[in-house]
Amino acid sequence: MSRLVVIGIDALDAALLERWRDDLPNFSRIMDRGYYARLESTRPADSIPAWVTIYTGMQPWEHGIVDSMDYLDIKGGRPALDTGILVGKTFWDLASRAGKRVCVINPLLAYPVWQVNGIMVNGPVFISGEAQAYPPDLIGRFKLPELGGMSDFPGRKDLAGFLKRTESVTRDLARFGLELFELEPWDVFFICFLTLDRVMHFVWRYTDPKDPTYPGRNPLEDSIRQAFMLYDSIVGDFMARLGQDQALLVVSDHGHGMRPPRALFVNEALRREGLLKTKPSRVPGVNTAALVEKAKSIFLRSMQRLDLEDLVYRLAALIPKERRRELKTSAHAVSRQGSVAWVSEVGGGTSFGGVEISRTALAEAPQGAGAGDYEEVRARVILLLTSLKDKAGSPLVLWARRREEVFTGRNADKYPDVVFELAAGYSVDRTLFCGLTGIASTHKKVSGGHTQYGSLLVYGTDRVPREPVAHITSVYPLINQILK
Repeated sequence: MSRLVVIGIDALDAALLERWRDDLPNFSRIMDRGYYARLESTRPADSIPAWVTIYTGMQPWEHGIVDSMDYLDIKGGRPALDTGILVGKTFWDLASRAGKRVCVINPLLAYPVWQVNGIMVNGPVFISGEAQAYPPDLIGRFKLPELGGMSDFPGRKDLAGFLKRTESVTRDLARFGLELFELEPWDVFFICFLTLDRVMHFVWRYTDPKDPTYPGRNPLEDSIRQAFMLYDSIVGDFMARLGQDQALLVVSDHGHGMRPPRALFVNEALRREGLLKTKPSRVPGVNTAALVEKAKSIFLRSMQRLDLEDLVYRLAALIPKERRRELKTSAHAVSRQGSVAWVSEVGGGTSFGGVEISRTALAEAPQGAGAGDYEEVRARVILLLTSLKDKAGSPLVLWARRREEVFTGRNADKYPDVVFELAAGYSVDRTLFCGLTGIASTHKKVSGGHTQYGSLLVYGTDRVPREPVAHITSVYPLINQILK
């Protein structure tokens, strides 16, 4: 029986790992002497569904957790997801049932903790809160690092301090992990690091001259490479402690790169097509929805030109949370009762998105109103999306398909009726009463975004595949194969 150390590193991008491998001796050693593959993530490439897929081996449309992580909504917290679906279905649960001793530290979403054959310790994700451990007395025996929480939302002036704090949090978690690692010869040891993703979301534009908002030479321009080097040293610390018949697996949920700097206003395209209706005005003779949306767009564009995005978020914090969210997503303007179609929330501010179609609105529409039946409307939405072009005549939408052409399985209905992917450099925006394309108003604030290919590295075992590209669903069976 083999024993296995699994190190999860959120957003360990394959292209960056390959670019900087000469500065990463431990990763390079694994790539040379072990197994390395680009790891294709879920679609969309998001931490929430992707980590659950790593834990369970199931696609999101099978395990049912398809939510997206929106870093612009983290400040102030959001309710933790109901992740009870994970209990008993993860690779460490399978190992526990087989009598193997497991140690599980900080797995994204796996909170509250549950009973395992060994140790499990974690904290709540998206919000600050109390750490939990099984067995509970573990908390009193060790100095715990920051676990689970992802409440950082640094302003531009805070970024240097944010990077220092993030490095400290990372080193602290690694220290704690090594302490538990040396308690006994675990059959499965799993520790999950989340900070690399945070760093890249907030500092990408300071490191990438290709980003249109790159400010020029600056003190932060080497920060992402330095973060990769920190993780290389942490992996090296664990490699140095590997015991006999003990393998190492490093896995990331997705990659990371420049967040799309431009936006496609899909709701506006649906409105112009007559499929989306706005709420009736409360003031006779005044289209209040259009007035608010236009004012919002002008304000955000002006603040971006003046480099005052941090002021925008300080002002936004004064608005009640639900109202703030309605303004951000334009939900305040959309009539769900009168609309046939609108942009789904699946995908967040990425190039992946979807359109929801209201069967209720179709059923209640007067005969001859022109909307058509459900399948006719889906075909109409797909035709609309694929016909959108930029000023040069290039398609703005790479593809648009019916849900079942992309996703199958018992939870496929959690995806929108039509799904699509935008051209490179464009993200989905729900703003109304504007042009069809424009600058992504939040890009300077969160300039890094998820990409499709993370990394998979295995060291110390020959029980590995040989393909240069692997899929994220292969991690779960690979772990089980190594442990046999």
